[in-house]
Formats: sequence, C-alpha cells, structure tokens
Amino acid sequence: MSYSLIIDTTSKYLVIGLGKDNKVIDETKYECWQRQSEFAVLEISKILSKNNIDVDDIDQIIVSKGPGSYTGVRIGLTIAKVWSITKTVKIKAISSLRALAGLDKKIALLDARSNRYYIGIYDNEKVILEDCIKEIDEVKELIHKYSEYEVVGEVEGLGLENKEINYSSNMLEIANISEEVKDIDRLIPTYLKEAY
Repeated sequence: MSYSLIIDTTSKYLVIGLGKDNKVIDETKYECWQRQSEFAVLEISKILSKNNIDVDDIDQIIVSKGPGSYTGVRIGLTIAKVWSITKTVKIKAISSLRALAGLDKKIALLDARSNRYYIGIYDNEKVILEDCIKEIDEVKELIHKYSEYEVVGEVEGLGLENKEINYSSNMLEIANISEEVKDIDRLIPTYLKEAY
C-alpha cells in the first residue's frame, strides 16, 4: 500500500490531498490567499488524522513548484523539503500550471498581476508552450490561436468562466510520469518573474 501527500500552495487556494495506490482518497481545498503558511501544516495533520494515516506511512510527496504566488511557492516546497530531511520519502515537484491542466488538452493560467499571466499550454503529455509569463494581450492571442484547447485556472480577468479543477487527481496523475527529485538541495521554486 502506497500513500502520497499532495501539496499546492502556489495560487489563491490551499490544496492538500491524499492519494492511496494512485487514487485520490481525500482532498482539502479552499481559498486561502496569503494565508497558506498559517494553515498548510494544520491541514496536513488533519487529513492524515481523518484517514488514520501516520506520517511514517507517507511514501511520496507531490508538490507544486510554481510559478505562482512568490511566498506561496516557497511554503509548499519548504514543507516537502523538511519532510524529506526528517523522513525517507520520494519528492516529485511539478509545475503549478501543469497541475491545473492535468494530462489533458488545456491552456493553464495563473494571474501574475499587472495585466500579466503565467501560462502553459499542454496536449496530454506533450508541452506545447513551456511555462512562461505573458502580457494579457499575448495571452488572448494564444487563446485565440489554440481555440480548441480548454482554458483553465485564474481566468476571471479575461472574462472567461472559472471551471472546477481537481488539483489532487491532476497532480497524482502527473506524478506518475514525473521523475523523483534526486537532490533535494537543488529543488528550487519556479518564479518566472525575472524571465520577462
């Protein structure tokens, strides 16, 4: 029996999930903008307790590494790093945009403020556009160019409908095709701010 702890603190939501043998068995998700540091560890404790799982039962941690909120990105990665130092667990760090898209044909967006968006475009396992930061007009052009792709994430500023996303299932699915972090000291956040 294999248990995975799923952590995403990169957006306005706090997402803590629990996977068992490649299936999500529980998830906590709620809006927690700029307060993830207050609640992340508490929610991890609660989800483990609720499912009668000990910290030693966790085999892997799946954590989003950004892009996203500067502080939020660091919170999830810090929890994963500390856990890996104190316990023997595998760490898989995945793009927060990829977590939005899952293994599907989607354009994933996170608000980067100042009329900019973090954007990634995916077609199942294939990356069409690597995670980057774009001005709002460029984002609109890409949405038009890839009109057959579903747009997900923080889309309200573009006048689009916000769709429900199953973060934990997406992250667990992506973890299955992702490599384990071999050197935890080299695991760094993806910010993208300086890339523009």
